[in-house]
Amino acid sequence: MPGANESSDGNGHALNSVSGPHSGHPLLTAGAPALAAEAALILCHGRGATAQGVVNLFDPVYRHGVAVLAPQAERSRWYPKPASAPRADNEPWLTSSVECVAAALEAAREIDIPPERTVIGGFSQGACVAAEFVRRNPRRYGGLCCLSGVLPGAVDDDWTIGEGSGDDPLERTPVLFGYGEDDPHLDPERVARTVRTLENAGATVDERVYSDTGHEVTDDEFDAIAALLEGLLST
Repeated sequence: MPGANESSDGNGHALNSVSGPHSGHPLLTAGAPALAAEAALILCHGRGATAQGVVNLFDPVYRHGVAVLAPQAERSRWYPKPASAPRADNEPWLTSSVECVAAALEAAREIDIPPERTVIGGFSQGACVAAEFVRRNPRRYGGLCCLSGVLPGAVDDDWTIGEGSGDDPLERTPVLFGYGEDDPHLDPERVARTVRTLENAGATVDERVYSDTGHEVTDDEFDAIAALLEGLLST
């Protein structure tokens, strides 16, 4: 795999396969090279940030054997309206964002890392995108790390996972759901509903609330993600 400062632009896992506004943007890769990768971490940056920025931000969690993939959003935003807006108001950006995660997951498959050994994560708006991808594509993943984000949408249909696919569509996927108690961007009711939706779909949710913390990532969250990756590497 390329190093942290290189991007893919057409070598089998570029974002050219993505429709909508994020089409053609780079998929930044870092961490373990393809032949040494035993697990993968997909990272979605926050609004106003970049793929390189989120790769740098999550440096404390990296381990030998972990390939890192980070897609870049158009104009550094995954969708234009708040997460609380009706889903239609954030289209086609939201679907395009989900397709970026799908393209990164396919890139991991190409180096023989299956979804159940891939952790999907993000911060802020990127966390919303990661959660929405899992909602739309329920199955067992190596993990979901939703940091300071919630499931987007405004009506009941926006909060269903795997309808008609059984009682356990997420197959006990481990989920880290972390946020600051003083985060001005998160509605407690939406937080609670996101957690409940994931749990009802069969995920194993580790909800962590941090007092005296705003819209930021904590060292404890980094430690939890590192432990999740180490668990994958040990199996």
